[in-house]
Amino acid sequence: MPDRSPKPPLPLHRTVTGTPLAHVWAAAPDTYGDGTLLSAEERRRLAAFRRERDRRLYITARTLLRTALSRCVPDVPPTDWRFTTGPYGRPEPAGPQTVPRLRFSIAHAPGLSVCLVCPELDCGIDVEVRDRTVDPVRVARTMFHPREAAQVLAAPPGERGAVFLRHWTLKEAYGKARGLGFLLPPDSYAFTLLASAAPRLTAADDDGARWQFAQWPQGDRHLVAVAVSRGDGPDVTVVRHSGSP
Repeated sequence: MPDRSPKPPLPLHRTVTGTPLAHVWAAAPDTYGDGTLLSAEERRRLAAFRRERDRRLYITARTLLRTALSRCVPDVPPTDWRFTTGPYGRPEPAGPQTVPRLRFSIAHAPGLSVCLVCPELDCGIDVEVRDRTVDPVRVARTMFHPREAAQVLAAPPGERGAVFLRHWTLKEAYGKARGLGFLLPPDSYAFTLLASAAPRLTAADDDGARWQFAQWPQGDRHLVAVAVSRGDGPDVTVVRHSGSP
């Protein structure tokens, strides 16, 4: 169950520099979630899930989103948030109106839901299980830019799965932030993984320098990736919260 005790609002910018803050939370479905916070539409979607584990994961993700938004704007109760979707399905807040406008992204994988909230900026988040069974070379050749597929193939056999997953989560996060998902042609952009710096994006129709990426393991089982469009502004500070909103 979410913690209902009063908490101070989270800042969305650094006080002195004005640097945007992107807040990230994670929650496990066996310890977090409150179905009473869901809207009528969310309850209709919930009823369509046949497996209990999928139902629990959905409740956790929606609870996490609603409580995260209210942590940033405590005057709005979690039940009062309304949502809409863009032309390709990207969710956005529909109300109440806030200043600054909040943007968000949610994702879930078996055992974990994650939520990203930031002010104004296009953003995306993804989470995947690190032990997923997939042929990394075959999928990379089909779904990745040739340079990305080459990076997967060049890795030692025992590390190809990890390299594949790093690319996959970054592409998912970036696609969500663009509002297009995998409708983006896979050969139109590529990530370069760097050992001592954040991943770098090269894209045919986008300026990679205007984007910021972060990636980290969440516990022993999951990998999280975040994409934020900072435009011509300063670097965004990604704040990873250890507890619930």
